[in-house]
Amino acid sequence: MEGKISLPKMPTVPLDVIADITVRLPVKSLVRFKCVSNTWRSMIEDPNFVKLHLQHSLKTGSNHYLMLKSYNLYTVDFDSLNAAMGMDHHPLYAGPQWQTEAIGCCNGLVLLRNSEEDLALYNFSTRMSHLLPGEPIVMFQRELSRCVFYGFGYDLVNDDYKVVRVILGLSQDPEVEPEVGVYSLKTNSWKRLKTLPVGIRWLFSPYYYSFSADRGYGVLVDNALHWVSPLDPQIGRPNLIIAFDLGSEEFHVVPQPEYEHEIFEMDLSVLRGCLCALCNDKESWVDVWLMKEYGVKESWSRLFRVEQPRVHLFKALAYSKENDEVLFMKEDRKVVWYDPKRKRTTRVRIAGAPISFCAELCIGSLVPLSNSDGKEKLEREKNEKQDEKKKRKRK
Repeated sequence: MEGKISLPKMPTVPLDVIADITVRLPVKSLVRFKCVSNTWRSMIEDPNFVKLHLQHSLKTGSNHYLMLKSYNLYTVDFDSLNAAMGMDHHPLYAGPQWQTEAIGCCNGLVLLRNSEEDLALYNFSTRMSHLLPGEPIVMFQRELSRCVFYGFGYDLVNDDYKVVRVILGLSQDPEVEPEVGVYSLKTNSWKRLKTLPVGIRWLFSPYYYSFSADRGYGVLVDNALHWVSPLDPQIGRPNLIIAFDLGSEEFHVVPQPEYEHEIFEMDLSVLRGCLCALCNDKESWVDVWLMKEYGVKESWSRLFRVEQPRVHLFKALAYSKENDEVLFMKEDRKVVWYDPKRKRTTRVRIAGAPISFCAELCIGSLVPLSNSDGKEKLEREKNEKQDEKKKRKRK
């Protein structure tokens, strides 16, 4: 008579040990593990676990992606940079004929835009989404010619994600005031700033911003968003770095180094968590500067100079894992590695990527969108916004 097979009893592994192991896993694996049991789901969705996983990814450089922004959106694993995956499942996707802009990435969340009244936050790893409420824009009612700047980031001081929208009228009418709105995810509402600095009008330059839409998107460093107020030789104005502090919700000017040359085109990026300025002669060289201690003029350091004729590097994306090369966006919308020691540029070829694109470094995370309850709520919010638009048109 055959007896039953008795299996040895497996020891129970403490949950904190499991958490210490799983915090090192990719986001995609953790999303699947949420289906194992309610215990696993509770652990993975726990705010402390989400924070630990994000901190581990930032510290180790894991779970990083390139987001390619063209007529459609794509993600590319940063470790391999070999294949682009289409991101046509986002909440604002309206078909291949409709272009959605990815304005900024922060802690795994992406700000998407179809129009000034059609904005959404999206976690591309978990596919959680949240549509931003509409906000009437006064300038749109009286100013036909205008320019809109955006910024998106995490406010460490108030533990909140915020969107900043700056609208400038392009007419010479001094009575047309700039309009700045700040959206808070915590309150799910917009508010309009009443006191604005005079220098905010200097942000716009037709030539500078026609080169790339990305130049109108704020660069997040040290709890502040940054834009370039470009050079204007006619009035003797140099390049300025205009910053908006997400905590205090005030504008200020960032000090710059003593540049060797006065005439150049500036672009801003983030490298190793520091503000990075690329100064382009546009004919023979590009200087790469890094502000190692935020707000301190003396902490600016020139990392290297790229001396190649007619090479326009306009965005620094990241250092390589070995820290010996830097990934850049070129003027012709290509991604290249640059080796400062060998002074050599190597183009990165990504299968499935569009012919021309802009790129941004993003991180995959479990950061939730607390106001997101699935597709049904998203559809309901979207329909409500469309109904509001129809009512305004009738009025």
